[in-house]
Amino acid sequence: MKINTLKKPILLTTILCFVASVVEAKGVGLKQVGTLITETYIIAVIFIAVTILLAAVISNLIKFEGGANPKDSGKRRMWFWIFAILGPISFFLYNILLVIPSIKKGPAVAKFGITHIVGSAIILVGYVVIGFVLSKMLKRGKIGNWFPSKN
Repeated sequence: MKINTLKKPILLTTILCFVASVVEAKGVGLKQVGTLITETYIIAVIFIAVTILLAAVISNLIKFEGGANPKDSGKRRMWFWIFAILGPISFFLYNILLVIPSIKKGPAVAKFGITHIVGSAIILVGYVVIGFVLSKMLKRGKIGNWFPSKN
């Protein structure tokens, strides 16, 4: 078996184990909330990487169309913005449904506060900024259709 074929399952297993450890941590107290906030922001960065990767893969799967009025660049741009919406929403739902219920009531919840909202905003801004940079760096490729140049 090639090493390249093992990278995806290992990465997926690592992510799933990390998510399971967060979910398994029932009754997070006030002392552990700081760690949970850090983990939440790390997961936000992982969400950015995954959504950018998915958008890039889908953009590269859409074939170039010939003719006078090709619609392929619009499809790539549409998928980029679909993932720009799905990334923060899925992260927000993950936190609301899995992370926040594991926090004990009282000051621990207050300390966690709006971390899930800030994380969602980080995902949206980071995704758009990284997508813009990639689009300008690879402007002659399919990813360049995310933010097309006028020239």
